[in-house]
Amino acid sequence: MAVDELGRRERLVDAGLSTLLLLQGVTLFVAIPLGARSAAGRMLLDGCHLAFAAICVGVLARHRIIQAGVVAALLLLLGGPALMERLGADLHLQAFARHETIAVVAFAFNGGVTALIARHVFSPGRVTVHRVRGAILLYLNVAALFAIAYGLVELAVPDAFRWPTAGGPGPFGVHNADFTYFSLATITTTGYGDVAPIHPIARSLANLEAVFGQLFPATLLARLVSRNISLEQPDG
Repeated sequence: MAVDELGRRERLVDAGLSTLLLLQGVTLFVAIPLGARSAAGRMLLDGCHLAFAAICVGVLARHRIIQAGVVAALLLLLGGPALMERLGADLHLQAFARHETIAVVAFAFNGGVTALIARHVFSPGRVTVHRVRGAILLYLNVAALFAIAYGLVELAVPDAFRWPTAGGPGPFGVHNADFTYFSLATITTTGYGDVAPIHPIARSLANLEAVFGQLFPATLLARLVSRNISLEQPDG
């Protein structure tokens, strides 16, 4: 019975990794760009965040403390903008301070989820197609983390990036979409050149992401494949 329960749990986690990859793809390539332009897009983005967190809590997180942390971060992420607008008006906080707080919460949420996914992707056991998809999900999550980090740098140091049009990355929602675009172009080393890091910290982050983007497929995904081969080889 215990073995059957363990196998059921592993299959559930595998399916959860594949579902999270689908959700992350919709988030990065559909919801974030649309959220920068329309209310419907922002609703879709919130829905993706809710579904993402629900799977992490229900499938990946095994400890109640971790589950509570994911839920708390999600609530802050969803309710943070409205809450910070209200507190900002009451406490006379500047707009960049409110946006910085939201960005830090988003970074913490994505960082925690990324660590949770990494633990399952590289845990002992047979490498399935779902686990490989989980490794791709991890790659995309890192791109999302760098996008938030770039936004924090721009908030702290205006003009840290050169933009193709005057005025910078625009309002906060557009700002999120612009940095997601730049992060994906950097991690894949596409480098269109329309957005360029100017500040030394921004350049260092971009270099780090580009190096990660090259090393991850060559080493970590190869490690998954080699582990699968070793498990298939008979002992002796």
